[in-house]
Amino acid sequence: MRISKIKSRMFGAHQTSEHLHGPFQFGRCSYRELEREQATRRVTLVTVALVIWSMCAGTVRPEQTIDAFLVVLLYVVYCAASLLAVDLVNRPLRARLAVTTLLDQALVIWLLAAAPLTLPMMWVVFWFLIDSGCRFGKSTLALSCASAVSGILVLALLSPWWIENRSVALGFALSVMATSFYLGSLGERLSRVIEQLTHQAGTDPLTGLCNRFALYERLEQAILATSTSPTSALMLIDLDGFKEVNDSYGHAVGDVLLQTFAGLLESRMRGADTVARLGGDEFVVLVRDIQDKNAVLAIADAVHSALADMTSIQGHAVKVSASIGACMVSAPTDIAALLGAADRAMYRAKTLGAGCTVFSDENHFEKR
Repeated sequence: MRISKIKSRMFGAHQTSEHLHGPFQFGRCSYRELEREQATRRVTLVTVALVIWSMCAGTVRPEQTIDAFLVVLLYVVYCAASLLAVDLVNRPLRARLAVTTLLDQALVIWLLAAAPLTLPMMWVVFWFLIDSGCRFGKSTLALSCASAVSGILVLALLSPWWIENRSVALGFALSVMATSFYLGSLGERLSRVIEQLTHQAGTDPLTGLCNRFALYERLEQAILATSTSPTSALMLIDLDGFKEVNDSYGHAVGDVLLQTFAGLLESRMRGADTVARLGGDEFVVLVRDIQDKNAVLAIADAVHSALADMTSIQGHAVKVSASIGACMVSAPTDIAALLGAADRAMYRAKTLGAGCTVFSDENHFEKR
């Protein structure tokens, strides 16, 4: 597949750095985005609480109404402060998440101390439980559960209505623990499924290499890193002679050839490098932390040498070489320009004969 045909597909999903995957986060969200969304929902929640309080206020003694109103008012201040903290501090803080998780449950438990007036607010405990587990994972879910159960225990020991109705407190605590356990188990299963799907979405099914979507993400990371780390390089490899193998021996032998070549490429790269198949007989190698063109050309020579040694596939004689277009990754640039430069260099290499490498600069080509 030609590079020009896949560019438009590759630029559809922009990914940001500092991503977090909760068990139910089907996609990638930044940690800060999740925190801000959670803080915004607190504001929604307190609005609902005020409506419920106003509906129930006339059914109990005035002093209980005042106590509940003061707790809700305190929660309004807390909601505003948590939203402001996320906006002002432009980086993820685990300590901030832990504090807000504890305060969410603590303030609801404090509100429930005014039972029976505030009993309609019991659902909020489960809201926070599910919200923390789905957004931030098992550890935050466990913290939220522990905070809620501890608060219910305090209510059963100190609050008059809960002392008289300890069976309700026991059922409430068991419900919280059961919900947490089930949610944690379900989240763990879904996390494994999502991890498998994510791997499959970024993997070429024939060779097991990265596909173009995974390559796009790695290229973006390489471009962003050019300002602080050593240079990276991109090599676009097109196999010459592959069509003849397919035509002579069939697609099954051609597939084995691609798989064999993919294994050769991977065995010659470091862990930090990326090897991808774009489709057909086109491969890409993204070499990280490489200092100059000579080092890139040495890798290209190794690829040519490996193909020269590959003379037989499943007992069939084959003669396959590579045309390689290479370019350095530098800022400022974008992925379209980078892939376009490597693509032009690769087609220039094809015109020069089998087994050539051409290095693309801004203004000229260099043949190897």
